Amino acid sequence: MKVISALTTGILIILGYSNLFAQNTPSAFGSGYDVQDFHRAYSIQDITPQNMQQWPYNSYVSANWDKYSTIGTAPVSKSQLPIEITLDYKYNLNTSFDSSHTYIERLQANQVKGFVIMKNNTILAEYYDNGFTVDQTNLLQSASKTFVGVITHQLIDNKQINPEERMDFYIQEFKGTPIGKATVQQVLDMTSGLPTLLDLHTEGADGQKYEVEIGLQEGNPQGNIEVIAQSETIATAGTEFNYTDKNTDALVYLCQVVTKLPFNELLSGLFKEFGANQDGSIAVTKNGNAAGCYGISISARDFALFHQWIAQGNAPHSYYTSVTDERKNLIGKNEIGKLLGDDITYGSQSYYINNEKIIYSSGSYGQLGFSDLSSGISVIFLQDWAVNAELDKYYTTKSMALGIIKNLRADEQNVSK
Repeated sequence: MKVISALTTGILIILGYSNLFAQNTPSAFGSGYDVQDFHRAYSIQDITPQNMQQWPYNSYVSANWDKYSTIGTAPVSKSQLPIEITLDYKYNLNTSFDSSHTYIERLQANQVKGFVIMKNNTILAEYYDNGFTVDQTNLLQSASKTFVGVITHQLIDNKQINPEERMDFYIQEFKGTPIGKATVQQVLDMTSGLPTLLDLHTEGADGQKYEVEIGLQEGNPQGNIEVIAQSETIATAGTEFNYTDKNTDALVYLCQVVTKLPFNELLSGLFKEFGANQDGSIAVTKNGNAAGCYGISISARDFALFHQWIAQGNAPHSYYTSVTDERKNLIGKNEIGKLLGDDITYGSQSYYINNEKIIYSSGSYGQLGFSDLSSGISVIFLQDWAVNAELDKYYTTKSMALGIIKNLRADEQNVSK
């Protein structure tokens, strides 16, 4: 599989991080792929567990994950009182995004399958492509983590979890383990000390092994909680930002232990709160735990409703306190974290653009959702990139979201005058 291209290498050199990749290029990163591969003809019978995360197959697979998870999924129920969504397509996607492309042209170039701008339950613009339709769900990948963070904070606000307690206070299986020594908040903030998992596609690498545990790749899973308990740390808890799926799945298990409920039921409760219009699902592991690190499937409109719900201030109070704490800047001291931009902090499974008051979630292959705390606007993208992180497309997506939000803020200010 092709990895760091000349374009991405140039970005890394400009940012000063090329040495990081000199000896061990992470297989999750790449750029410069031949878009012909995305449009290559195939039949459903051509899809295998070995190629399902690659072009051209991943577009179909991510929209039908219940069929392709190597372990299985659990249902997530829509709200019994779904939000009534109205349409007012007043944001013109034919207008220029940059000097040479309209928004629609950029959406096409980024392999966007689903795109929604929403405010006050009204869709201001919407775009679908790659065979994806309004009534389908799509796998959120790591954008799922924000849902886990919110549910954990619901339990914190309800006094069922103390974020300053160690994980082993709640989870018997973590007694005497490295992650057991980390506090709940440190696990939420990706500072537990467990190492980053980046080498996702190299056979036998830690990242690849964990993908087997959560149903993304074929293999012989041991049980994800057992694997997390056995994991060694590379840093003292609270001292470094290291992004890993294991932190998120440890939180999923914590929520299940505290509530004595399966996580898909807790997620159904959250779907009810933000008014989801369609059923979804979440991937499960060998031991029946939910794989909240990546495994939520949801419709584009419901993803927009979720981020609108956050943008409108409806998420738990402790969640906002944590995510908007700009002192949580360890991500900016992490060599991989720096690649995402120097304007962000990270807390409670979510990113925060400091100067803009925007919370966002980000997942592999281009699943991103933005919540503007200033205006209540949400903007979401469901995309089909060639690898987990195509940095050039990530920067473009983030720029589009910021541009749209700023334009809509300006329009509102003009109307108010």
